[in-house]
Amino acid sequence: MSDNPKTGLGDVLAHVVNCDHEGEEPDLSGGLRVEYVVTGIRGALVDAHAVDDPANKYVTSAAVLSQNLKTDVGSLPGLRFSCRVVPGNPGTFFVDFQLAPGPGSRASV
Repeated sequence: MSDNPKTGLGDVLAHVVNCDHEGEEPDLSGGLRVEYVVTGIRGALVDAHAVDDPANKYVTSAAVLSQNLKTDVGSLPGLRFSCRVVPGNPGTFFVDFQLAPGPGSRASV
């Protein structure tokens, strides 16, 4: 048997909620606006890639993306949108979602 104490998920969550994170908010003011096109939906996830760089892929929750763009999940495939991509710690933040303007806002996938 191990002498290590076991920590339950509830204990971990209580610790995270009670930690003082004041002043540790990420700076989301910078970043670069990137335009993406939704290429498909896999279950609850959306696959998209940057219009100017197909190797730049973006995967997220279909429900969250549709909420951010104020549209239905069913209308996501082929939809163009942009967001600011902000490098941060930890990870990369995707903020300020907007539908792509103009008549060519829907792409064929």
